[in-house]
Amino acid sequence: MRTQRWETPLRRAFFSSAGRLAASMGVSVDACVAHVRALQPDAGFNDSEVDTIRKAVHDLVLVAGCVQDAPQAWSELRREHTWILIEALRTYAPSRDRGLQVERFWCNLQAASVRGQLGPLARGLDSWDPRRPLGLWLTDLLFSQVQLAREFAPSHPAVPVRALESLDMIEEARTLRFPLIAAVQ
Repeated sequence: MRTQRWETPLRRAFFSSAGRLAASMGVSVDACVAHVRALQPDAGFNDSEVDTIRKAVHDLVLVAGCVQDAPQAWSELRREHTWILIEALRTYAPSRDRGLQVERFWCNLQAASVRGQLGPLARGLDSWDPRRPLGLWLTDLLFSQVQLAREFAPSHPAVPVRALESLDMIEEARTLRFPLIAAVQ
């Protein structure tokens, strides 16, 4: 197969700045090239896209390692991007369980990337396009998971039927005036 004009800069960047990281994770330059080749449009990449891909070689190595299920790659990806995701959730969906949401996101992403179990995520890391910053791509994916969870969440909190029945035993209207007495009766 003929070498594309984007491959040479990517291979140079791989060996000059990401070779040590890739070797520690067992990721080859060919795995990175294959990832980019799978996403290449028919018209190829323009010069600015080639430059963006070359600059994203570190993230490309992490993604290739995660797709190959290298534990060090997953650990490094989480270490680099968890705080970004938590901060993004702080502004997008303020809640106390941001850490839990991000942990659930990582588990779903790993299942989608390694085992192909898409579940609540529409795609895994193998669909990441290196022309887009990995942190932004992960944030968008997290937001889509949070939005999906909101859509399927009940619109009002479920009240146990037994609690409502115990309130009905009281002669007066349902109020919070005597909730403990109502629950005991």
